[in-house]
Amino acid sequence: MRDIDTPQPHGPLDPEILTASVAEIDGVRDIFPATASLTLAPQLIATIVTTAVDNPHRVDVLSDAAGEMITARIGIRRDTPAPHTATRVADALLAQIPEDADATVRIQISRIA
Repeated sequence: MRDIDTPQPHGPLDPEILTASVAEIDGVRDIFPATASLTLAPQLIATIVTTAVDNPHRVDVLSDAAGEMITARIGIRRDTPAPHTATRVADALLAQIPEDADATVRIQISRIA
């Protein structure tokens, strides 16, 4: 059993694939880390020292006994209606969840620019 703070390993809900699908949505300008916590500190330090590190700006997939939580924190363009962009992002993520998976999608709009 995984803790809710444990990132999901690559599999059917691969964070890199989910991130790529969100980045393709018209109106999405940025993708931010889903959680701003000390757990990102090693990645941020590694980014300063070298560029050979996973991008912390991605869709997160966290798992617990109840299922997976997919979280996308996005920045959107101001010329695109926020609810429409968030709905398109949610639809893109929901389309990638296997039918037998118990997953929830959460979209947070963190910036409009």
